[in-house]
Amino acid sequence: MDQYKEKGFGEDVVMIRSWIWYLERRGAQMRYFRPENNVSAGPITFSRLRIYCIRCSENIVILGGGGEKKGRKAQDGAETWKALKMMMAVDKKLVEKIRAGEIWYSRDLMQLEGELFIGI
Repeated sequence: MDQYKEKGFGEDVVMIRSWIWYLERRGAQMRYFRPENNVSAGPITFSRLRIYCIRCSENIVILGGGGEKKGRKAQDGAETWKALKMMMAVDKKLVEKIRAGEIWYSRDLMQLEGELFIGI
């Protein structure tokens, strides 16, 4: 995040940190996410930066990478497109491992358990 502050994205970094704080405090409710293919993006408010993630539940979010938005679509920027493709690949492997019984939700639905390493 510091590299983006140095490039003049200080307000955007603060916005992403605030977004993550909201997720921690209020739960990862759908209204805090923007659907992007089979994964999610944030923050939903205007920001020149985008971060990609997998929203498993209101209690579990897997944060990935992101970058500077260069246009309306993730494909418009090399950083955002790379980060989105990576999260889509992680999501695909995660779903496969859940279906195979290698990963599962804890009884209290607060975490994922099992073989959590996902090789891409």
